[in-house]
Amino acid sequence: MEANAAASLVEPALPASRLVAERPINVLFLTIDIRIGGAERLVLELVKQMDRRRFAPAVGWFVDQPAPKEFRELGIPLFPLQKREGFDYRAMRRLAAVVREHRIDVINAHHFMSFVYAFHATRLAQRAGLVYTEHSEDDVRRARGVWRPLGSLLLRSCDAVVGVSTGVSAALASYFWLGGQRVSTIDNGVDLTRFGDGGPGRDEARRRLNLSPGDTVFGQVANFRRNKNHLFMLRAFRQAFAGRPDVKLVLIGQGFEGDPENSEPEVSRFVRDHGLEHVVKVVGYRPDVHELLRAFDVFGLVSYKEGLPLSVIEAMASGLPVVATDIDGLRGIVLPGTNGLTVPPDNDEALAEALTQLAGDGSLRRRLGDAGRRLAHSKYSFSRCLTETQNLLAAAAGRRAPGPA
Repeated sequence: MEANAAASLVEPALPASRLVAERPINVLFLTIDIRIGGAERLVLELVKQMDRRRFAPAVGWFVDQPAPKEFRELGIPLFPLQKREGFDYRAMRRLAAVVREHRIDVINAHHFMSFVYAFHATRLAQRAGLVYTEHSEDDVRRARGVWRPLGSLLLRSCDAVVGVSTGVSAALASYFWLGGQRVSTIDNGVDLTRFGDGGPGRDEARRRLNLSPGDTVFGQVANFRRNKNHLFMLRAFRQAFAGRPDVKLVLIGQGFEGDPENSEPEVSRFVRDHGLEHVVKVVGYRPDVHELLRAFDVFGLVSYKEGLPLSVIEAMASGLPVVATDIDGLRGIVLPGTNGLTVPPDNDEALAEALTQLAGDGSLRRRLGDAGRRLAHSKYSFSRCLTETQNLLAAAAGRRAPGPA
């Protein structure tokens, strides 16, 4: 019965037979949500660029949402596991059935909840290796109560535990009492070739956003969730540039209906109530972010909590100075006075001062942006991230290699 249920989980346009590979390692990337955020963007890029001679990727997720176009276009098996609120043993059994039916060799689970379900599913199926990837120090600390000691026990039986930055790895080792040697770090990376000199230039990018060539443009790329603190950016921007129609703020991202953290309605209300429609552009989700970044003069990310945000790496790769909150996850990548400026969370005056300083000093913007580009190229290439991930997945699959398909 469970095997039949597993087969029915594959979306109709993606035949399950694609999972049956002769020799490539069958990898199931497992996420909580499939809607595009930081973790999902990393999974998307890994699947796009994996060596298909070595790996046959698939993606599973728990939140009851359809797969976005970006995932459907990959032509890989997609498994909506549809977990109910609370602990859902049936979702775990569905996942185990997927592992058995489709001969999954290794699961790469992103975030703690996905890892817990994957751990038990791999034991029920008695076959797959397991790699747990964590994206945020805050997400580590959400495992409270009994989940902390239980998580420690489960993680010690996991094939590999990975943090997307040294800060996340240190939090994993400390919080779950693992010891540093049990946790690997694979820094997030971006495809640096997408942020070079090719493609549309600054003027075309500005035309797409209905911006003028002479505008000074601040931009933020982040989904509309309260953690991203868009209202902080809006308050400081309004304070700094009242009466300056030549200074614009572009907000790229989306909120999700049903998400209790969705902040898009309050952002739209703030813009409307303060008459900012002519200087603040809320443009929604855009698949061409890598090209639209060329329209910006300064990139901002003023979250309360972060892991190692891809959006900041992309901005740096584009040669943009970054203004950010002084928090874990941003502190290690945005270096004050070197490649950007940092401010305390919710300090409107400090952020307004930083925005004003960057708007008025083109040479400072160029110096900070050049340093950011050098840092992105020296440390955060996606080719390095992909190689390290593939090697780790191959090793984990080898520990529990099944017989021939």
